[in-house]
Amino acid sequence: MTSTAPPLSSPLSRRELIACGTAALVAMPAAARAASDYPARSIQFIIPYAPGGGFDSYVRFVSPVMERALPRAVSIVPMNVTAGSGARGITQLYRAKPDGYTVGIFDVPGMFIQQAIQGSAAYDLSKFAWIGCMGEGERYLVGVGANSPLKTFADLQALSAKRAVKFSCTGLEGTATAAAIIGTETLGIRRQLITGYRGSSDYIVAAIRGDSDAVISATSTMMRFAKAGQLRILASFEAHASLPGIPDATSLGKPELDQITVERPVAAPPGTPPEIQNTLSGALSKALADPKVTAWAKENDIVMRSKTPAEAAALVERQRLFFERWKRYLVAG
Repeated sequence: MTSTAPPLSSPLSRRELIACGTAALVAMPAAARAASDYPARSIQFIIPYAPGGGFDSYVRFVSPVMERALPRAVSIVPMNVTAGSGARGITQLYRAKPDGYTVGIFDVPGMFIQQAIQGSAAYDLSKFAWIGCMGEGERYLVGVGANSPLKTFADLQALSAKRAVKFSCTGLEGTATAAAIIGTETLGIRRQLITGYRGSSDYIVAAIRGDSDAVISATSTMMRFAKAGQLRILASFEAHASLPGIPDATSLGKPELDQITVERPVAAPPGTPPEIQNTLSGALSKALADPKVTAWAKENDIVMRSKTPAEAAALVERQRLFFERWKRYLVAG
């Protein structure tokens, strides 16, 4: 009996090839198809604070370098979403489509305070797709305006013996506010928080202007004003102060101050495909290793080192545990 089937080696017709390609594309999961074409358009980078502060500066400097590390030429567009002491921006990120076209930078542990106050209705930090971090955790400095009558940290302690020291800050949900609360509790400094400022630049300027007695903020932001002669640094939360002549965590006998850091993890919305998550993580890592970024970081007293998604998730979990230790102070203010 003679078979009528075509030989196994017969070439497929053009129509058959198209049909096979279409069938394979249909069989491919939608997420995989999206990842294979990613990125195809601009990526929005949410900054949950006002322009001019530390978080804004990081994103605006790193984003153009990160663009060049992506597999396709697209723009990364920074966008400041400033309401609610950062909560609005993170909530917007949480509800964004998980397609890799919206990412955001986080203020940790400040965002844990937000979640503790508001509950998990707005967002759940445990569900974000972590991408990496913008630099190592920064320590904090205590400063006063250049014209302040407080010349030393001992002067600040003496003022605290008379009345509560006024510290300017964003709100109870800010990470620098958390540092002020934990730092003053640890040091035995009586405090009064002057809240309502939109970002770090605003509340540091408030201290320079005399709206408050002092300010506590991250090293990179504080040093911009100190180098300009507008701010006097009185103390450092570092184990060993990088600035000579000021007391630090060791000389103050409070080594636990060195554990107070501001972390800047970066994430995409929950449900972002791992392939896209890894693409973004790789681009961020390459950007932070770029000579242009490392030179900028050195100039601003920053250590720029990214993390893998798993490392970023582990860091956020450590910060959650740290927050839990101080929760009763941070939520109450």
